[in-house]
Amino acid sequence: MKSAEFLDNLNSQFSVCDANMGKLPHRTRLEADVETGESILLMPKDVYGDYAEIGDVILFKKASKCRIKLINMSCKVVSLTRFAREYNSIIRQLSSAQHPLNRVILSCHRQHYLLKLPA
Repeated sequence: MKSAEFLDNLNSQFSVCDANMGKLPHRTRLEADVETGESILLMPKDVYGDYAEIGDVILFKKASKCRIKLINMSCKVVSLTRFAREYNSIIRQLSSAQHPLNRVILSCHRQHYLLKLPA
């Protein structure tokens, strides 16, 4: 199946729209709160786009003293070939109330599509 046919087929199974990828960083720097001195992570929509939403389950891995690596357990970014290869697993994860995954961003020919199961 060609990629255009595959994408057309997705419309019957998912809610599909163009994904806003923002300027998604692989690593980001924590900032200190002026009043409390706590480390905070700013997550503006123009930076994280559709990759991060309120209520997401996010894993942080410390890369150095002030830098972290963010892994969003609620949103996967996958290529078309990886999506096709892991399709059954992704569907199980999206369908499960116990799994945090609730959307997938499909990367295909420099285009990005946000996939969610219909409500």
